[in-house]
Amino acid sequence: MPAKWRLLWAPSLDGPDIVAYAMTSIEGKMLGISPNTFLLSGFSKYSISIGRYQDLDLAIDYAGAEQKDIDVVRRPIGGGVILIDPVGSRGLGLTVDRGFFPKLDDAFRKVGEALTEGYKKLGVKDAWYRYAGDVMVGNRKITGFGFTERENFVVMQCILSLKELNFKYFEDVVILHPEKFRDKRIKDLSEIITSVENETGRTPSNEEFKTAFTEAFQKALGVEFEEGGILDAEREIYQKWRDYANSPENKFAFSSMTRFPKKKLKKGYKFVFAKNKRERELVVHILINPEGKIEDLMFSGDFYCRPENYLKDLENSLKGVDPTDEREVKSKIKKIFKRPDWEIPMVEPEDFVKPIIEAAKRV
Repeated sequence: MPAKWRLLWAPSLDGPDIVAYAMTSIEGKMLGISPNTFLLSGFSKYSISIGRYQDLDLAIDYAGAEQKDIDVVRRPIGGGVILIDPVGSRGLGLTVDRGFFPKLDDAFRKVGEALTEGYKKLGVKDAWYRYAGDVMVGNRKITGFGFTERENFVVMQCILSLKELNFKYFEDVVILHPEKFRDKRIKDLSEIITSVENETGRTPSNEEFKTAFTEAFQKALGVEFEEGGILDAEREIYQKWRDYANSPENKFAFSSMTRFPKKKLKKGYKFVFAKNKRERELVVHILINPEGKIEDLMFSGDFYCRPENYLKDLENSLKGVDPTDEREVKSKIKKIFKRPDWEIPMVEPEDFVKPIIEAAKRV
């Protein structure tokens, strides 16, 4: 018989709930009280979810978001900025044992196929999966998704587009970079993003949404879902993570302005940054000391990686290195990539090397 997972239906989440639900399932599994969980959700307010490794200051105008009462949260998985509209957006997530998805490539493929099938059940006949982490309709994206790992568990989160997003509400808050539009000749985001309503002429009900994606995921993953709720033993955990989602520790975990404040820049030190955009955006922020060596640096971007602590190992290994010495920079980076359990889909060592060398030229 297929394994049974819990199905949670949460119809009215705010921004911090997005983090709290995912992390509650993870910690609950670590404590042996939570089952594998499939989460479907609706939303109560406008929110912005930024990827685990994105630089907050390059992604959004945080002060502007606060003024408009838009929740801003850093989700525990990679990827880029996700805009959440309480009318047209729905959430979907998984928290499962790592053994179920031993390789990230397999995880992306299985979930991509399930999401595609769910959209087809709602009438989006031309939906297709693009590696890694995008569901497309023609050349427009309808959903992006990603994974992260905590201990021995894997988490996936994504936002599904049932109705056209209210872009106007976000346009003065989200920072759109020129390369997002380069070579696409588009006037606004609606030309590269679509929804079920745009493709079919109608917005599905919550019940239709639940049925379509529940059936699609049960078939794709070979499991059965049984609807339940947050367990009594999980409620304290949930509140802890909800508080964490609102904390500066989480929101500013990757923030160049916090990590390298201009007011505290010592004499003789210089701060530079550069980005490399191939399949994934990768940004390097470097503090260079008076001797021309790397004093500190931070990598950010819309990538996915596991285990996460290897990213910190990579940053630490480059401290004290001359950023213009391409050979030594490349050697340090390749050492991390040679670790057998390091996974960072669609990113190569050269994607780290290029922005470091480019940043060094700006000193």
